[in-house]
Amino acid sequence: MKIIKLSKIDNFGIFKNFDWDLSLANPSVQNQTYDFKDINIFYGRNYSGKTSLSKIIRALETKNISPKYQAPNFKILLADNSVVTHSSLATFTHPIYVYNSDFVKENLKFIHDDNQNVESFSVTLGGDNQQILDRIQQLNEELGSETENTETGIYLSIKNKKSELGIAQLNFNNKDKELQNLLKNKASGQEGSIRTQHNKFGDSNYNTTKLAREIESVCKPIYQPLTEDTKASHDKLILQIKMDDPPAIPQFNIDFESLIKAVAEILNSQVGQSNKIDELVQNGLLNKWVEDGLTHHKERTTCAFCSNTIPSERLEALRQHFDEESQKLKIRINKGIELLNSKKSLLKVNIDINYFYNSFHVELNRIKGELANLLEMQENSFNTLISCLEDKKDKLFNVVDFASPINYLNDIHKTLDSIKTIREKHIELTSKLKENQDNAKNELRLDHIYHFLQDINYNNLTTEVSILSQAIQPYQDELNTLEIRKGEIITNIKTEEDKLRSESEACTRINNILKHDFGHQALHLEAIEVNEYSGKTIKFEIQRNGVKAHNLSEGECSLISFCYFLAKIQDDLNQGKKPIIWIDDPISSLDSNHIFFIYSLINDKICGDKLFSQLFISTHNLEFLKYLKRLDVSFNNNGATPNLKTNKYLIQRENNNSFITIMPTYMSEYATEFNYLFQQIHTCATANLITDQNHSCFYNFGNNARKFIEIYSFYKFPSHMKDDDRLKLFWNDDNLHRFFIGRINNELSHCSGVFERGMSIIDEAEMQKAAKAIIVKVQDDIRQYNALLESIDIEITADPLHPTRLPNN
Repeated sequence: MKIIKLSKIDNFGIFKNFDWDLSLANPSVQNQTYDFKDINIFYGRNYSGKTSLSKIIRALETKNISPKYQAPNFKILLADNSVVTHSSLATFTHPIYVYNSDFVKENLKFIHDDNQNVESFSVTLGGDNQQILDRIQQLNEELGSETENTETGIYLSIKNKKSELGIAQLNFNNKDKELQNLLKNKASGQEGSIRTQHNKFGDSNYNTTKLAREIESVCKPIYQPLTEDTKASHDKLILQIKMDDPPAIPQFNIDFESLIKAVAEILNSQVGQSNKIDELVQNGLLNKWVEDGLTHHKERTTCAFCSNTIPSERLEALRQHFDEESQKLKIRINKGIELLNSKKSLLKVNIDINYFYNSFHVELNRIKGELANLLEMQENSFNTLISCLEDKKDKLFNVVDFASPINYLNDIHKTLDSIKTIREKHIELTSKLKENQDNAKNELRLDHIYHFLQDINYNNLTTEVSILSQAIQPYQDELNTLEIRKGEIITNIKTEEDKLRSESEACTRINNILKHDFGHQALHLEAIEVNEYSGKTIKFEIQRNGVKAHNLSEGECSLISFCYFLAKIQDDLNQGKKPIIWIDDPISSLDSNHIFFIYSLINDKICGDKLFSQLFISTHNLEFLKYLKRLDVSFNNNGATPNLKTNKYLIQRENNNSFITIMPTYMSEYATEFNYLFQQIHTCATANLITDQNHSCFYNFGNNARKFIEIYSFYKFPSHMKDDDRLKLFWNDDNLHRFFIGRINNELSHCSGVFERGMSIIDEAEMQKAAKAIIVKVQDDIRQYNALLESIDIEITADPLHPTRLPNN
């Protein structure tokens, strides 16, 4: 396993918002970045963020982050494209060892309190305990190899079982996803779903949870789908708009039997026969004709028809014939007819079904038809009575016989009561319309779901999903058994290995490193037994010449700490566990000899056998950086294995934020401050415009120029003399440049005595003139100048200041 890159670092120490892909983009290859290789070297000044990086990586080892970091956030991309974050540290299981200040504090407490001892650890011993070694080999053979694509033993069985489990889970997931997609689309899809048809099905927030609940209901044996008539009725009901109450139903207050009786009495009445004209009595039509004529001859003595004189005797006879009794009977007849017509007019009933809900229209139309027939027949009964009375007018002197017409009023009242009942149902429906519509929508929705389940063959689908789900568990159980067995084997191997381990041997290893010719001859570790709260335990005691050491120097502490670290990781290296190793600035307070000694230990104990997966080293020391470039990356196996790949990075801090970039060539290949200072001065001399990318060379120009001239002039004139005398020799007779540049160097590298200098903006034009003057002076030795250009990766033909490119040349 390898770390590819620190993809994101936010709110972790000095790193606030670091993005690897933005900071380490490869300009020569689009969409590609510089990633970690086999060996990775970081250079950064103190407080630039080196230790913060080591703390992130150590979190992978310890599986926790210090609580002093508030809301830390980072992402680490691994070679298998998996990602480890601040919240998923436990998922990283590859062996990893980090040497930094936290490691020293936890394991070498004597550095901060010389009354404390060093945490002990045991290492594998040599020896001839063949039985234990055979048992370990047997267990290892059963465990097999974990190497990707070449697994064996339990690891291969686990890999195969995971594959089988994955296939079973994939089959289940695919079928379950197919079912869930069908249900989701039906519940809340964009088109044709229950949610989009909420006007019909009554729920604008319908979802799969509600659908699952209602599927359970419609799948019960007691559920019956709706008939087509019921669905049509429900469809009409849910579209029904709330209506007002229909007009009141009219009621008839007609005593038809009394009317029949009254008409019968009139028809049975007859005018007396005395003083009557027989001819008129016998002939009703003639009687009516004479009576009408008499009204036209009240004031006449002659006949208007024939002009003959009407005898007075004839007129008197006519008056006696048409006497008061006759007139009264006629009046009764006329009033009877008038009464019958008025009562008949009450039979006009208009029932408008549009005042009623559609659900009542069919019944209302049927009842209206019956009512119309009854009213018509009742009207005919009235007409019969009226006709009899009209006939009686001509038969005043005779009794008129007639058959009583049928009275339909009771049936009419019953029919009107039926309409009244429907009206009451209409009013009741109005009060319950919302409830009834909701019930209709619910029933329509359940019926819709029922038929949807038939369409998708729901029972078969759920059966398939259930079978595929049940197929997963046996694979999972078998995998769990294999994982348990793997754990047992690993535990048993550790138990057997512990039998071959010893804390004393760990001390021996550390002491062997310490007592190397270039190490520390006086210091050594001794394994001692100490009493602690939990019982007796082994600790390492630092001794100097056989006595517990006190007041160790910082250099001695650094040396012991790193030797301890090397001894602790040696077992994992020897046993082929391929650990990742991160070493943070191991040369604190060491002199040059011991700096080289630390480098030698890394090159010999770590890089010599190349048993690690990845190696990371950070430093602030340019001398140590120079040695790290010599680390052994070659394989002596006739090229069968390629050399280790190395990348070098620069950690830089701007204000309160740090970032990582690829190390510039002049630092990567030439690790002297002299090269760096030359590059800064050359950048200042050739810059056309001050930008965010080059502003630091102007801002630091005073210090950079002063240090460069001091180094360069000392190299030219290494004899003992004052600095000012050496500068005179450097500039020869060019006192103007010497004074001018001297002023810039002194004033820009010091604010004391020139306080206003620190309160004003730097004049980049002034500094560029000085930078060019220094470049011209260096060009006195053109071969050295060319070599300096090469060291900072600038071609002679690309150097705008090179003498061969100047106009005079």
